[in-house]
Amino acid sequence: MAIRKIGALMKPQSAALTQASLVSTAGRKAKRVQKKLHEAEAELHTANEILVKAVPTRDKESIDAALEQNVAAEEKVHDAAEELEVVTALLSDADQTAQATGMLPGAQGRTGQGARSLIPHLNQRAAASP
Repeated sequence: MAIRKIGALMKPQSAALTQASLVSTAGRKAKRVQKKLHEAEAELHTANEILVKAVPTRDKESIDAALEQNVAAEEKVHDAAEELEVVTALLSDADQTAQATGMLPGAQGRTGQGARSLIPHLNQRAAASP
């Protein structure tokens, strides 16, 4: 077993990641971020509903429960923000890799009309996915 581990450590590792692997990793992370943000949104919505009912009646237990939900949602948003930084870095690396290998002829920083123009296309793709 130890020999196998040493042999694995001695195998040459690829120094550069491929553009496809960077984009794939970024995509998976982006999906996790989206899930966390949806969960945080639901928690905030529930907490706000609780507060609307609990504050006028000064229901301390309900207010405390809503505050706990807010803290949990805040943590999820914080985690999502950190993961988005990683996604941004991965996509930047993929872009640099593509530019270095000449895979993006003519693009050189021109991104079109921005992310807003992509949303309808992404929604169509998501709806078509099983």
